[in-house]
Amino acid sequence: MKHITLPLIRCAQSIVGLWLASALLTGCSTTVYKKGDAAAGTYREAAWQVHDASRDLELTMSSLNALVNKPAADLKPQYVRFSRSLDQFESSVDRNDKAAGKVAEKNTKYLENWDRELSEMTFEVVRARSEARKAEVSGHFEAVNRRYTEARTVMQPLVQYLNDIRHALDTDLTPNGLEAIKPIVLNANDNAGKVQAALGRLTTELAASSASLSSVAQQTASVDPAAVTAPAK
Repeated sequence: MKHITLPLIRCAQSIVGLWLASALLTGCSTTVYKKGDAAAGTYREAAWQVHDASRDLELTMSSLNALVNKPAADLKPQYVRFSRSLDQFESSVDRNDKAAGKVAEKNTKYLENWDRELSEMTFEVVRARSEARKAEVSGHFEAVNRRYTEARTVMQPLVQYLNDIRHALDTDLTPNGLEAIKPIVLNANDNAGKVQAALGRLTTELAASSASLSSVAQQTASVDPAAVTAPAK
């Protein structure tokens, strides 16, 4: 019996050890820094969405300018390219709005967890340093929100303006119709430049916030979404 019992005890000890290790790993998965990494990932995804919007706006304006300034004998294919590009840009704008909501949600959860961690701290000097760091991160959050508001403020009117141009061309897709709408297209180009500038500033804020929250050192470098291939949708 002794030869049977000892292996059983050792086996039981091994099982208990594995269970404890699993429990410890499970507990670590709720560590607050992982919520920071999750928030950083949300920022990176949002930056990709901004890049998509910038690219789709560029394609929309390029196809519109080609239609108006270099019309082909048959205007319909150029008009279709412009219309489809505008649809794609509108979809990108909608995705950006959803991304902004996700960023705000992650921000709220992350700061709430930070507050809980602060309440567990005993030494005032540690708490004070952590509170100062939290204020810095909150500043990034607020900057991102401001940039989203700024981008939304200029993007929505441009979408409406381009849709009005589409309606006008849909009604009068003729050489004379193109000539009549040229001054309006020039104004659309000016507004598109303002939108691209706002999207660039938003990208900068998203990259900075992602780097400030990530636990991976390599991600502290600035990110240029224009040089990054977005994940497959």
